[in-house]
Amino acid sequence: MEEIPMKGWLWEMFKEYVRKIRRTASSGAPELSVMREKYVDIFPDASIKILIEEKVGMIVIFNELEERTTEELKEIFELPKLMAYLEKNYGRGKYKINLYHGMTFVATRNFRVKLEDESVPEIWREIVAKNKAEEEASKGSRW
Repeated sequence: MEEIPMKGWLWEMFKEYVRKIRRTASSGAPELSVMREKYVDIFPDASIKILIEEKVGMIVIFNELEERTTEELKEIFELPKLMAYLEKNYGRGKYKINLYHGMTFVATRNFRVKLEDESVPEIWREIVAKNKAEEEASKGSRW
């Protein structure tokens, strides 16, 4: 089995969850080796959702852009690689990444991609518009 690194933005999101599920009243916080064992165990069952913040008037909406398994994230474990991925695929914006273990919500973390650099396009706007149009079309065809 390939080594699953206990570093980077994804491990930071997992860490508190792993610590909580391995903690016991008698022994307290688990040792790193115990945390690693549990992390390796739950890693294949985890996934993330990448959402983008969109301001609509005075309201902030988070639109889902994609969902991926943790296995699919190995190329972007390091923060600079994640930021490059977000910029290339979705452009400038405020992102929220939610982490799940099966159906259980684990953690959330926010990321910003070059908000001050307006030359970076907001590619995500086209994706969100397309997703909303598809959602509307599917609502109309239910009956």
